[in-house]
Amino acid sequence: MARRGKKLFDSFKRRGEWVELLFMTVASGLGFNVARPWGDSGRYDVAVEHEGLFHRVQVKSTEMWLGTCYLCQLYAFGQRAYTPKEIDYYAIYVLPADVWYIFPVKALAGMRTIALTPHLKGHKYERYMENWGQLARPQSRRAKNAAGSEDNRRSAMTRLTQRILKRLEGLDR
Repeated sequence: MARRGKKLFDSFKRRGEWVELLFMTVASGLGFNVARPWGDSGRYDVAVEHEGLFHRVQVKSTEMWLGTCYLCQLYAFGQRAYTPKEIDYYAIYVLPADVWYIFPVKALAGMRTIALTPHLKGHKYERYMENWGQLARPQSRRAKNAAGSEDNRRSAMTRLTQRILKRLEGLDR
């Protein structure tokens, strides 16, 4: 379901900062330790740790609805693409759908943008949707969706995100 009307944030920078905080909140709620690098000269936004395993995560977001998909830009115009030497994962948040995608950087190698269709069952990137469990595994393994009690925590975090979005929308009134 796409949000119509006024955007929640007055700039992409503000939205990016908020989405990074949201990512850290959700990841922490799922049992990961999170850290933010000092300054903003690093190529990754957040480091996540689970049982001694660290991953560098570049957090992105989108509200851009093109009628059939949400389009997310993976790096800014004039900048170079991220490499596996700089980041391990992309975490992409689709605001109107309240959905996270967790992609290994290699899965998006060579791409400038990605078209996401969380509203379609069986879509191309469905296996990366809400796939937080792969952040707990060594990157060389192919990750599958985590099961069991983590599903309950993930759904609780989605409800939290929905409450936060409703509160932000209420500030415009």
